[in-house]
Amino acid sequence: MRSLRPAMRRYIGAVMAAAVTATAAAALAWTPPSQASLVTGLLLLVMASAAQIWPLHLSTKIKITVDDLPTFAAALLFDPFSAMIIAAASTLIGLRYRNRMRWYNRGFNAASTTLGTGLAALVYRGLAGPLPPAMSAAVIMLAAGVAKYALQAVLVDVVVALQLRRRPFERWWEVHRRDLPYESSLYLLGALAAVSVGDEPIALVLFAIPMVAMLVSMRETARVREQTRNTILELADLIDLRDPYTHGHSQRVARLAERLARRMKLESAQIALIRDAARVHDIGKIGTNDVVLLKKGPLDDDERKEMQRHVGIGHKLLSHIPEFFEGAELVLAHHERHDGKGYPRGLAGDELPLEVSVISVADSYDAMTTDRPYRRGLPWAAVRAELLRGRDTQWRARAVDLFVEMIDEDMAAAAKQDIILVAAG
Repeated sequence: MRSLRPAMRRYIGAVMAAAVTATAAAALAWTPPSQASLVTGLLLLVMASAAQIWPLHLSTKIKITVDDLPTFAAALLFDPFSAMIIAAASTLIGLRYRNRMRWYNRGFNAASTTLGTGLAALVYRGLAGPLPPAMSAAVIMLAAGVAKYALQAVLVDVVVALQLRRRPFERWWEVHRRDLPYESSLYLLGALAAVSVGDEPIALVLFAIPMVAMLVSMRETARVREQTRNTILELADLIDLRDPYTHGHSQRVARLAERLARRMKLESAQIALIRDAARVHDIGKIGTNDVVLLKKGPLDDDERKEMQRHVGIGHKLLSHIPEFFEGAELVLAHHERHDGKGYPRGLAGDELPLEVSVISVADSYDAMTTDRPYRRGLPWAAVRAELLRGRDTQWRARAVDLFVEMIDEDMAAAAKQDIILVAAG
């Protein structure tokens, strides 16, 4: 946990502490369950654990589980303490068997699910009293479901915002709208399971069938989304081919930006975001006039304006694709400058996401070292001097310093290899 930034470390600790405190407080009002309720609770625990062990990957960066079905049913059927124990235990069991996730990641996921499930149980008990779930209480169950989803979404959104250094509720609807149909279906099935179970726990087994069916349906959706992602990446590569002098440019920038992000010790989610955004950063050139794009010489003012349109075109294209909508903001800003003299919005300083400087440094390096119709690629010494001149004006100083350090090491290693080859020859 020491590797996390202090703000993120404090937040994760606070959420886990809140979950422990809430569970302890709920335990004060706990009453032992009946034998039938105990069997029901065990079945829900098994279902929720299985859902955690086998998540559904919607893309290389997004995965979801169907554990909201059994945990929401638990919130409606049990007192807050029992429901929270089922949610916490199933998450910890599932995450333990699924991968080697760090303990604080498992703890945070368990805490957020526990708090959301506990709040749903509290809302339902507070509005419906001790009565068992019934269709006549549909509005109350809806309120409980909204409370569970909203709290868990807020807790996760904040930790993601801290990880990516974003405002937590910026473009909230765009982030969550793609998940709402799935989540709504899970909550509906959870409510129906709670209404149906009564004194017959075996009735829960019937709800495993629609749960599996939903997984199959969502897996097909995931396949289509992954195909869309790969198509966009291939389109970006094809756009590079329009100009023979920039062939492979986006792939090289993506590799360099990813290496720099790792050297800067950024979070894994930031590294993936940077890599994908760098790969498609010039996709907007699909709308750039060939006369301008292929001109063998400096651009005049009108041609420069035409070329600058590519960032807006790329942003518009990518912002409608779920796998790229975060990267779309980086594509829009990759020609902004740290001193505010970039385009299209003239952002400056901390207005620019850190990831933009990472991509921009890599982009500028590749542009300077690649042959163009009107000049040969510059040697590293000249490029190095230009990068250092741009510290805290064109790019963040830290991004420049670490990039220069990285390329210096590459050059030293290459020179050493040349010496070895000469000696061997």
